[in-house]
Amino acid sequence: MTCRNPLLLILLFSLVFSVGGCKKADETPVDESAEHAHSESEKASAGEEPGEHPEEGPRSIDLDGVRGVSFAVVGPPREEGAWFAAEAISETGSAATFSAPVGGIVTALLVEPGRAVSRGAALVEIRSPELAEKKAAWLGARSRRAQADREVARERRLLAGGATSQRDVEAAEAAAEVAAVEETSARLALEARGVDPASAGTTYRVRASRGGVVESFTVAVGQGVEAGVDLGRLITPGASRVLVEIPLPGPETWGVGATTEVRRANGQRWQATVEGMPASLSDATRRLTYRLRLAGDEKSWPLAGTPLEVRVPLASAVVLPQVALQQIEGTWGVFVKNAGRAELRPVRKGAELGAEVLVLEGVTPGETIATDGAYLLKSLYLKLAGGGGDEHDH
Repeated sequence: MTCRNPLLLILLFSLVFSVGGCKKADETPVDESAEHAHSESEKASAGEEPGEHPEEGPRSIDLDGVRGVSFAVVGPPREEGAWFAAEAISETGSAATFSAPVGGIVTALLVEPGRAVSRGAALVEIRSPELAEKKAAWLGARSRRAQADREVARERRLLAGGATSQRDVEAAEAAAEVAAVEETSARLALEARGVDPASAGTTYRVRASRGGVVESFTVAVGQGVEAGVDLGRLITPGASRVLVEIPLPGPETWGVGATTEVRRANGQRWQATVEGMPASLSDATRRLTYRLRLAGDEKSWPLAGTPLEVRVPLASAVVLPQVALQQIEGTWGVFVKNAGRAELRPVRKGAELGAEVLVLEGVTPGETIATDGAYLLKSLYLKLAGGGGDEHDH
């Protein structure tokens, strides 16, 4: 059909273009930054930290479905001490060696090691050709001196009777002086070795210069020895000092003057005082070394080298089972239970007490912690943190 009205056609085309333009105006571009902000807002409302990355590790572990883990309530702090192995030691200068005054052959050890002896007790017997020679030399010199003294007396009688000259008397007196010097020299050679010339013979008995305990002999029967060679060692009957080594971190309140208790396996006990503090770790054991002095009657003190135990006060602290502590990335921690979840809490570990351990910081009495099976939580923690297992445990 042909439109005979031009004005109507113009109005119709204007209406068509007006509708198309409205549709294009409604198609506005999307604001991506606004969508990102909306996403972060949704995360915050869901309890997530904006920008948190899962590879940073879990803050806590959901215990729902976890099996094989036991929990216990942390008890109040308690004063703890432990017994550490120690050793009795002698005072400096309390030991002395005994030696052979003459060379010879050892024929007998007259006491057993470990036996207490008094001053003057015979310890070792030596058969000595050297001693016999020196005794013979002294006897000969003594005899010549006596003969010389008799010659002087005879010459003086003859001089008084006019039967000899003054020169002969003086010659006899000079010979007597030489004989006296020889006799004195021979006697001093024996006395210098601690030998009484009158009682010296072919054998010599080495005697204790003081009371003590024969710790050991350094010679054997039949062994040849030279003069001055050490034959053994004497120590005082009791050791007044105690040496104890303590692992790190060591007692925080133990210092010079502190008192404690020392015991031995047979039940005997002593009081002791700390008299020496460690300046550094022992190179051999990497422990702290303390010196103590025993109190009481010295007759009751143990022999040097006797194994002992010393009670060391550790600290007033929380005591937990060893199995509760887990080490992750070089740090000790425990898993604290709270509202169905387990949170890893770093702690400061103290001394070990067998199956238990002191915890100096990190947990509070009344909190609930994982004990048996805590290692399972550690494994789960590492897995959730992306560690892949125990390779982060140092």
